[in-house]
Amino acid sequence: MHDNATGRMRLHARLTGLGLAAAILGELMLAERITVELTVGQIRLVVLDATPPGDALTRTALDHIVAEPSHRFGTWLQFLARTALADVAARMTADGLLRPPGRRPSRRQVPVDVNIAAWPGGRVNLAIQRRKPLSVQDGVLLGLLVATGGNQLVLWEQNSRYLSDSITALPPPLQELIAQTEAAVGDSVISRR
Repeated sequence: MHDNATGRMRLHARLTGLGLAAAILGELMLAERITVELTVGQIRLVVLDATPPGDALTRTALDHIVAEPSHRFGTWLQFLARTALADVAARMTADGLLRPPGRRPSRRQVPVDVNIAAWPGGRVNLAIQRRKPLSVQDGVLLGLLVATGGNQLVLWEQNSRYLSDSITALPPPLQELIAQTEAAVGDSVISRR
């Protein structure tokens, strides 16, 4: 969602925040800490394992979900999106992936290694070009790119059949993650003033 060399956002901050919020929830789903469930006509997150994850960002998100399980999925996306950009940047800086911000106030943080920053997008693009199946993690990444519209900016080719097949190959809870993210992005675009 950011330029690999300059750190410049490719999408509007609101859309980037929603995509990153969904990625945080996706991490918890992939770690089998949460899943989705249809309850009284609403999609909600359900805690499967409340054991604290190893990193502070997903631990905080899980703690919130455990403390307030009655919120709809979309509410969690909106809640986490408020700080997702700063939270993910802080985690990536702590992990040595982003350079710490300089003295000048800037919203941009530059990757420490451009090759490491480019690899996830490159990996997905190569799979699309070669028509190879994606891992579940890369399938979620691709789905979130599609849900936020980032695919138009990141993917080398727009093979709609491949994109659709890759998303439908995901387990149902992860497909719902993508669908809920797409709905939140749509709501955000419509309500933007």
